[in-house]
Parts: sequence; structure tokens; C-alpha cells
Amino acid sequence: MGHASALRVIPGNETSQRIEYRLGAADANPYLALAAAVASGLYGIMHQWQPLEAVAGNAYEQPQPAELVLPATLWEAAQRFRASDAARSLLGEEFVEHFAATREWEEREFRKQVTDWELARYFEII
Repeated sequence: MGHASALRVIPGNETSQRIEYRLGAADANPYLALAAAVASGLYGIMHQWQPLEAVAGNAYEQPQPAELVLPATLWEAAQRFRASDAARSLLGEEFVEHFAATREWEEREFRKQVTDWELARYFEII
């Protein structure tokens, strides 16, 4: 679910105060991304989580605590999602199992493909 490092409190007055969530990707299903954002916010409220200190500078160039580091692969993301108690309690067991299984299938299918880089690299040494 969401990470505290992706949340930003935007300062303002009572009419303009807001929180921004910046983890959604342009290729994400907007309905699933919104459901995940709302669910993660609800989970944080239910558990009375407090925001971490704001990141100053370029967050990509700074070390992050292990619990805030995003998955590096689709497979890793699916495993974390499958293991998430928050996802299971807010989105349901059936959805979590089905969605994780579809991402695992997608990762297995991707690994069957031969990329242009592999062709160029390995034809060169044959």
C-alpha cells in the first residue's frame, strides 16, 4: 500500500491545505490507483500513523529506510502485495490473491521474451 515518503503536506490556509499522493504511474489503472490511495490513507488513519519528515532535495539521490524503498520488479511488487495485511483487510482476500496472481503471470510471460538488447549482445559473441 502507500508509503509515507510519497505523501506531501502542501502548506496553506484552511481552504487550501491539502495532502498530495505522488506514487501513481501514468500507465496505472486509475480506478485501482485511486482505490489503493484511498485505502492506504484510511489504513493510516485507522492506525493513527503520523507523516514522516519532509524530504528535502532530490529523494531519488538519497538513501531511504528499507521499509520505504519501492519494489524493483513486478514480481517483487506482487509478493509484497500478496503479503500485505493492509491490502487484505481493506481490499479483500479474493482481490489480493487474484490481482497478485495476474501480476505473477505477467512477470512469467515477460521473462519468456527475448529483448532487442539480448539479441544484439549475444549475437555479437556467438
